[in-house]
Amino acid sequence: MAEQHIDKIEPIQIEHSIDEVWEGDQLHESYNFLDYHFEREGNYCRARTYADDFQSISLFGPFEGRHSIQRIDSPNFEHDVTLYLERRFIQVSRR
Repeated sequence: MAEQHIDKIEPIQIEHSIDEVWEGDQLHESYNFLDYHFEREGNYCRARTYADDFQSISLFGPFEGRHSIQRIDSPNFEHDVTLYLERRFIQVSRR
């Protein structure tokens, strides 16, 4: 029987977005992506994967909070988020 993993953290939100760059009436670029939002004790991380490559994801943070760009040192939080992502994606990169 397959080994079952219990995640120490789960995303508080998974958000689908499409960003489009238009030049006049022509679509120049289009980005279709999912953002995974993680929070614990005020700490925040975001991970993004694009629809054209759902095998890889980029991890941003940890930050002081969802609306902060101030990085913090929270190794246990970052480790738990990374383990969650590694079970679901082939490649996890940090930004």
